[in-house]
Amino acid sequence: MIYLDNMEKTIYKPAAKSLEPVDPAYVRELVSELFHCKCSERVYLTTSGGSAVELALRAFVQPGSHVVIAGYAQADILSVLQALDVSISVVPSAYNGRLQYAQIEQLVAPDTCAIVCAHGCSVSGNVADLEKICTIARSMHLPVIADGRLTAGAIDVNLEAAGVDVYCFTGEKMLMGPAGIGGICVKDGIETTQLEMLMECAQAPQNKILIAMAAALEFLLDTGMYGITMLPHRLAKRFYESAKAMNGVSVYGDYGPGDRLPAVAIAAEGFSAEDIRAYMAAQGILIGVEQGMARFSFVYYNTRPQVKETVMQLMELLGIDDPYLLP
Repeated sequence: MIYLDNMEKTIYKPAAKSLEPVDPAYVRELVSELFHCKCSERVYLTTSGGSAVELALRAFVQPGSHVVIAGYAQADILSVLQALDVSISVVPSAYNGRLQYAQIEQLVAPDTCAIVCAHGCSVSGNVADLEKICTIARSMHLPVIADGRLTAGAIDVNLEAAGVDVYCFTGEKMLMGPAGIGGICVKDGIETTQLEMLMECAQAPQNKILIAMAAALEFLLDTGMYGITMLPHRLAKRFYESAKAMNGVSVYGDYGPGDRLPAVAIAAEGFSAEDIRAYMAAQGILIGVEQGMARFSFVYYNTRPQVKETVMQLMELLGIDDPYLLP
């Protein structure tokens, strides 16, 4: 089976070296090192990425206020903001999904309390320029709350360089960790009283989850983020080059300079995204579907032969016989 729906969760997990209990403080230190946080004590562990996002929004967004959303926000973000009775302005995107950063300042209102940034887009694979957004936010004295559930582990995230105020992540996606853990990284100097009050009522990750998460973080740090991210991005590029050259296939997303997720979203004439997923599944290839597009996402454990096999099967579905399209 070839797993190319890895934006949902990674299938292969680094093995723990020991089953001895792990101190949460040690996991916080690993997270701090990976994301270049100044202080591990300002890393808060939660039981999922979703709970991390909810706690962060409830702690740092004022009920009844206004926020600016930059990027493709997941449904749970919108649900929490709705529960907080918050009004929303969304930063527009170009045809390729690239954010129109110049519009952010125009969307800020007198009651705007934060900019909420969806760092990665699960549909197109685009990655928002977090440093640019934070620079704009600082000029307007607004905090940036970033949802990094898709980018953590997929690209090298440097929170100190970006200047992000609050960054949320999950363990089970590109960080190669288990389900049952997520976290919030808070910039030094940001008031955390409300967050700490909420954390007192929140559940903590189980020790077996901490053991698995520590193993994943150790693996990432030992291998290095360049080594972790280089291969899946090369695989995604191989698939992208083949897919975009196929007649009747449209590839979505911004493939210009800058970071992006190792994922390729396509549409094919005469086939729905569900048709493509069903055909691929019958060939032993699992892919994702979102917003009417078939999504092929890659991680560290995928291989070049798997990319070639996937391209061959896509050509077979579309009735294309052109060996020059094979990566």
